[in-house]
Amino acid sequence: MLTILLNIMGKIAILVALGYFLRKKEIINQQLQDGLTSFMMKVALPANVLTSANNVFSLELSRNLLIVVAVAVCYYVAALVFTRAVGRLLPLSEKRRTLFSLMAVFANTAFIGFPLAEELMGSEGLLYAVVFNMVWILFFFTIGVAMISGQKKFQLKSIFQVPVSVASIIAILLYVSPFRFPYFIQDTLSTLGNMVVPLSMLLIGCSLVQVRLGQILLDPYSYFISALRLAVFPLIVLGALWLIPGVPNLVALTCCLAACLPSASLCVVFAQQYNCEPAYASRAVVQGMLLMIGTVPLFMSLAIAAFPM
Repeated sequence: MLTILLNIMGKIAILVALGYFLRKKEIINQQLQDGLTSFMMKVALPANVLTSANNVFSLELSRNLLIVVAVAVCYYVAALVFTRAVGRLLPLSEKRRTLFSLMAVFANTAFIGFPLAEELMGSEGLLYAVVFNMVWILFFFTIGVAMISGQKKFQLKSIFQVPVSVASIIAILLYVSPFRFPYFIQDTLSTLGNMVVPLSMLLIGCSLVQVRLGQILLDPYSYFISALRLAVFPLIVLGALWLIPGVPNLVALTCCLAACLPSASLCVVFAQQYNCEPAYASRAVVQGMLLMIGTVPLFMSLAIAAFPM
């Protein structure tokens, strides 16, 4: 399993480097990058999510999905409370405190997490990742958006404006129903979904061109976010799951993977929308993406040792 993980991360490193090169040479220009990002988020990623709905329904698998929901809810509640408390102790503006909390709590569980979950743990692991991400969606588009926008009311309707969110809801409904896609539809969805890994990693590489390395390396509070996001929270989740009896290994590994990913790039989008320190958000996201190439293999190796597949 360690060999598989290292091979996956090696592939990711090559694709990220290729994306950087293609963007630097203007083979992928800004217009093409924007178009590929839109295609990824509106077509390829939703198709990838829908493929997970074709898992055979079973009581054991359904029980495991409920465990994933329970773990995710506990994680988001505890992490939000903790980061809000820590943020008040830091010499940051109110906007940066809010952004610090959001970026430390909300990981890139869809854009990066889905392809890694499928590569490592197959379609069942992807289904668990989809369910974990549904809890992410619920917390981010209610509490998260309320925090960053300064509004007191939760915007539940925002959940239904994101294609990945809609695809996740449809996937769960299809899984618990007797309906399954016919082969030609499932095969088409799989073909589109298979684009997610290369596209997402190429786009990450493209995004690195626009950020100065010196700014990333010299921002201490970005390192604080990265430390929480890539080390502290993952180790806490791993330790908690190891102490709780009866958690299936594949469920534990998927939750560990979701906990060890870098900050969500959607935080940057909302920081720009609400003028909440978008430059700071960009530095933290890119720094996390760079560091994950080393931290994710190390942490997942530890997780696999604790929960053998």
